[in-house]
Amino acid sequence: MNSLNSNFDQPYTLHDALTWATGDAETYAAICELKKIPARLGMINDDIGLIPADLGYFETHIASSAYGVVSKARDLKSARQRGNARVRALLKRFQRAMASGVGDGEGRDDWNSLIEFVLRREGFVDNGAAFTTGASRGLMMLRARFHVSPKALTISEIDGVAANLSSDKRKAFGRALKTLNRLIEEFAGSSELDGLLPNAAVRLPTPVSGRERIRWIDLPEAFRSDAEAAMQRALARPEDRLAEARRRIEAGEDAADVLRGLDDAAAGRRRAPGNPGSAMAGWRSAITWLILAAERHGHRRDMLGSLAALFTSEILECASADQITRSTASTRLKDPGKTQTLKSRLTALETLAKHGLKMPDLVAIVELQKRFHQGYIHSAGKFMTDDARQLCDTLTHKPSLAGNFVNAPKTIASRAIERIKNGQTEGHPQKELSGLRLYATAVLFAIQTSRPVRSSNLIGLRYRGTQDVPGHITWVKKQTHAELRFPPGEIKNDREVSVHLHGDEARILWAWIYELRLRYLELRNLTDTPYVLPGAATPRLVKSGMHLPPGCIAPSTLSEIWRDGADIIGLDMTPHQSRHAVATLILAVEPGNFAKAAAVLGDTEETVRKHYGRDNGAEAARQVRAALKSQHPDIFKKMKRRVA
Repeated sequence: MNSLNSNFDQPYTLHDALTWATGDAETYAAICELKKIPARLGMINDDIGLIPADLGYFETHIASSAYGVVSKARDLKSARQRGNARVRALLKRFQRAMASGVGDGEGRDDWNSLIEFVLRREGFVDNGAAFTTGASRGLMMLRARFHVSPKALTISEIDGVAANLSSDKRKAFGRALKTLNRLIEEFAGSSELDGLLPNAAVRLPTPVSGRERIRWIDLPEAFRSDAEAAMQRALARPEDRLAEARRRIEAGEDAADVLRGLDDAAAGRRRAPGNPGSAMAGWRSAITWLILAAERHGHRRDMLGSLAALFTSEILECASADQITRSTASTRLKDPGKTQTLKSRLTALETLAKHGLKMPDLVAIVELQKRFHQGYIHSAGKFMTDDARQLCDTLTHKPSLAGNFVNAPKTIASRAIERIKNGQTEGHPQKELSGLRLYATAVLFAIQTSRPVRSSNLIGLRYRGTQDVPGHITWVKKQTHAELRFPPGEIKNDREVSVHLHGDEARILWAWIYELRLRYLELRNLTDTPYVLPGAATPRLVKSGMHLPPGCIAPSTLSEIWRDGADIIGLDMTPHQSRHAVATLILAVEPGNFAKAAAVLGDTEETVRKHYGRDNGAEAARQVRAALKSQHPDIFKKMKRRVA
């Protein structure tokens, strides 16, 4: 093991872990999973020495990565979970071996006793069970991550584990600790738990270190009034400016001055934000970002008086440099050279300075910051993200995964029906609900594999209209052909978009709306709403003039159920990245037809060519087409129908 890194200040890599595992007689299965990681991340095998052997990095970058690229298992989700568990355990053993050599099983028996205690008391709370079904799984998570007994837990142990978890895992971790606290508070007197529990409730983990959050309501009232007045001026539409001009004339102002003001506004005119609420939220976020930088320059938050006082070169430079430094140092934040965050914040401040404060000298200060940090200023759509590029490469190099994506709606729906029937047969409502939820995932994939739309359109999709807004779905032919028509006000580029679902995809949507959706409402105790995917949320980021009713699915829930489907087909992708997948497959079917890909995506041919035309690709496309056709003979029929 001489090749292992001997300098503790130098981070270990997975190459170090692999060398240790091979020499320390780790299990063959764990070593195989370790070797798969570069491929899961879209890297070559020799790049294993570039990947940190850090549990935090593993949880945030590797654990959720695509598993279909390294496995053809029928249940890819279970295979990934099993593989992740093996790597996670191996990395823990490696880190302890490199540090102090502490044994792996310390305190495990005590955790097993707690898990067994809770497991015997799980069930339906309404029927008298002490714990809901699955509560014991949270304690299993604690057993896997702590190497001390429950009674020896300290806040430093808890914070150390929490720091290495993704946001989703942190939520589950917090719930598990709450289960442990329930045992301490309600069952400490039980003879079964004697000597197993801490003396007092454990403290939940402290928040992950990051930029401090400032609540807008906590700022001085005078400052908020000044800033909000500037925001309202920045939101002004042409009719608002005319109304203001009329008031000025009625107040006795000189007509020439009023007209000059209107002409100046018209000369620098821009389209007013379509969603005032979203614009206000973005401006407030940018302002609080500046306030944090101002405090580092000695300004006091409670002494803030005017918005304009924050627009100094020193404060803006401090805020920009801090943003870049934090993003560079963090494993959780995006690379500052590949994110639009800095541009978005500076653009928001530039808009306020120009249209809200109406002070050209402040506009120049912000514009200079953009020039100074030009390497970190990126516009939306100007480049393809690493995740999107990796998805496109995966589909090109793995025809089986391309087939998984195209056939995803039917695959997921079949799996969902199986769960629904099992739940009904066993009289287990939660299992039935799990199946219905997975069927809703199939509906999402049916839309996104036909013609991908944005997440907000999936959330707001309505199967019937209300007094204020129409529905989206027209059945051209019952069960076999549905048209989803989104009017200009609900599409980002203010254009009308139609999505046609045929065959299997149409039948999935029909079955959901007319056969399964009511049962889903019943089991979730929801009232009916016009939304295809019902919930308890209210649509966000609605454009001005639109009035959408409450009762839609929450964005976080949409992400969760989409992830369930992505796990089944073995692709690490978001709903929006379906656009990249469909474009890649269109160009595999018809190499060089960038016009058709652009039409499907609702984008320009130039942008599509820039993203997907890295080379001619004719030979590569021919090979992909041949491989796809041999493995999935009906894939081209489906794709041609969808892109026609």
